[in-house]
Amino acid sequence: MTIQPAAAVVGDPATLTLQFQHTAQLVDPSWLEIWQVQICADGKPVGSLRAVNGLYGSGGLQARREIRGPSCPEAWEFDDQEDLFSPEGDAQLDRLRSRLSSQGGLCAVVAQQILSDVEVGLREWGSLNVFVFDQLSLSAPFNVPPIAAAVAASVSDLVAADDSLLVFPTGTVTEGGDTALLEAAGRLLWAEQFSDDLCFLDTKFDQREGVAEVRELLSPGSDADER
Repeated sequence: MTIQPAAAVVGDPATLTLQFQHTAQLVDPSWLEIWQVQICADGKPVGSLRAVNGLYGSGGLQARREIRGPSCPEAWEFDDQEDLFSPEGDAQLDRLRSRLSSQGGLCAVVAQQILSDVEVGLREWGSLNVFVFDQLSLSAPFNVPPIAAAVAASVSDLVAADDSLLVFPTGTVTEGGDTALLEAAGRLLWAEQFSDDLCFLDTKFDQREGVAEVRELLSPGSDADER
């Protein structure tokens, strides 16, 4: 895949750090997680990213155990792929759809389009969890697609389940932030078009070529304008 020309990286990405704030419901916390990430340069805030983690498959549960230890609350586990779409599995998908819809904005669009009965929920995807990037802001000189893509990739690596459908906006359905920059970040990571509103990257099959290209763009001496 040939990536589109990217804006030159002016700000030094080596100065950037990510600070995570995690929000989960007190009752039944295992269905939906909200991650607020503050982006800092030399300790000073230069932006933020919001991502919503919708956990459905047992891979999501395993990922949470690895991150937070064995005390992580039990959710649900299935013996095989067929069990995911039993009546019990459908009920869980309905609950995840409802929780995403309640978030509004891009999450509601994901619930309607990707988790809809028409699109057979998650049946046709390799991944069984959804990780929605719905708000991003970056101030100059860091507001360029390669840095936005690197931030998104780092956040998903750190907190998303291994089998996650990463979802980015392609329209104007986000509430606040820079939708165009978030869309460009998804494109650099090789996200594919799903609809007029969404593009996605299925981590179950992703070979991380996009991540490698982003890292090359951010490496010292790289000239993104020539790509």
